[in-house]
Amino acid sequence: MDKKKLKLLAVLSVLCLFCVLSEAYLKGYIHFPGIKEVGQNKTIADQQGEDTEDNNQNISSSNNETAVTNEPVVNESQKPAINVSTKPAVTKKPKVTNKPGRLNKPLASKRPVQVLDPVRAANSQKVRVLIMSGNFESYYHNSIQLTCGSSFTVNDGKSIKSYSAGKKVSFNMYGKKAKEYRKKKFIISSSDGTRIKFLSIKRQDRQPLYRGTIEVKWTKQGFLVVNELPVEHYLYAVVPSEMSTNNNMEALKAQAVCARSYAYNQINAKRYKEYNADLDDSIACQVYNNIPENRRSRMAVDSTYSKVITNNGKIIVAYYFSTSWGCTADGQDVWNTPAEVPYLLSSLQVHRKNAAEQVEVNLSDENTFKDFIDSGSYETYDSGDDWYRWSITFNAANLSKRIDSAVYNCYLSDKSLVLEQNNKGKYIQKPIKSIGTIKKLRIEKREESGLVTELVIVGTKNVVKVCTQYNIRKILAPVYEKIKRKSGESVSSYSMLPSAAFYIDTVKNKKGTFFQVKGGGFGHGAGLSQSGAAAMAKAGESYSVILKHFFKGTKIQNVKNVLSD
Repeated sequence: MDKKKLKLLAVLSVLCLFCVLSEAYLKGYIHFPGIKEVGQNKTIADQQGEDTEDNNQNISSSNNETAVTNEPVVNESQKPAINVSTKPAVTKKPKVTNKPGRLNKPLASKRPVQVLDPVRAANSQKVRVLIMSGNFESYYHNSIQLTCGSSFTVNDGKSIKSYSAGKKVSFNMYGKKAKEYRKKKFIISSSDGTRIKFLSIKRQDRQPLYRGTIEVKWTKQGFLVVNELPVEHYLYAVVPSEMSTNNNMEALKAQAVCARSYAYNQINAKRYKEYNADLDDSIACQVYNNIPENRRSRMAVDSTYSKVITNNGKIIVAYYFSTSWGCTADGQDVWNTPAEVPYLLSSLQVHRKNAAEQVEVNLSDENTFKDFIDSGSYETYDSGDDWYRWSITFNAANLSKRIDSAVYNCYLSDKSLVLEQNNKGKYIQKPIKSIGTIKKLRIEKREESGLVTELVIVGTKNVVKVCTQYNIRKILAPVYEKIKRKSGESVSSYSMLPSAAFYIDTVKNKKGTFFQVKGGGFGHGAGLSQSGAAAMAKAGESYSVILKHFFKGTKIQNVKNVLSD
């Protein structure tokens, strides 16, 4: 065989090998190291910063009540608008048996997950999110700086200016160009869906990226910033900010459905109408983009696309919190509503052998509650969480120094919830000047769930009754005291008591008077416990079972069907 034929044969062999390898690669049978695959369902926005985001799944997302400490975020709202009258199973795979003459496919270890559909997600209803300044301090920004990884535009309503990738755009309330921004509104959008980077604020020590458009509006107090984007895209960055994406996928799905239900409820409530927004990005609503979206958060949202929780055909206010003390609380007790909220009922979180099994205990009795907290006689879904049990010791003298301002702030929020005792022993609505040195803390009312809703503070100058779990947690905030958690680890600098499920022991010695507060759980206690949901998912429960466990008498429906009714 001559050299020409040998060369031709070698070339043909190489081409054949290349074709075989290419076909195998395209079908997914082989992968080449160093090459990242971008499938048809992944947008440019999904690729941007994805590696760093997915490496952040170990960050505890639902971990920040005050948005400054690394602890659980609770969905706290002082005055939720719950209108009781108007508001609101995964099948098992068949077993594979070994049949002669057939090759059996390996059993999947996880439930199948719906493939990401960017077109469908992008077509969902738009939501307008008010973006707060750094550390979630204010709605108003003195200065703003933005950029984008691709070309983008700034539209002031009269003209559109284009910028190349990486260019920075700034807005300042003060300085030489300040007059240019007065009484104007600017819309910043990327040309191809790449997320816009906010350089002037930080979330968890990073500069956040935002899908959709950014609207910057001048006001006398400062710039208001609103991020407008599809609801499903919004949820991509809510789920990881509210729950660690290291959790089982069914728990993340449950979180996604809760967050979607809450978002649609807030859109309808129009609480932020004065800001031309639907909700904000802080714990006042639900935390958004404090932890960036990642593959698992997108998966949880997409696999529950448009699913919401309903009661009597209306979308419910799907409240959730970090960790229960072994029992969830009635919504009526938590929010001090005039009527019972039918889907937010107190429930002991014990492992039931079957759905029909009834295990209940009345924790309104002081001794029963103490035994429940101290004995560990009940194994509950939240038992494994470090916030399940905690203790704090308050020095009476130190607490007295800050109690007056705390009581006064609660009084200003709602004067009917902070009452002073008069000479006849009756509690009346009256401005409290000073309590004096605290002599005693007395639990006046405890609900069946164990939640404290009335606390009496006996001081040398006045006796004051504080009502609602929220106010009580604010007044007993362990600002300087250490919180000892279940594991023995101590944390500090909290602006609220972890929960209102606690009891108090008074200790007096040569050093003074001390109040030992022992309790359990983290958050308001109504609705879905995130720790409990994670434990149920780990035990094999589906997201629908989890949601129906925490929200009694509810259904999971497509939001389009609900809104069209």
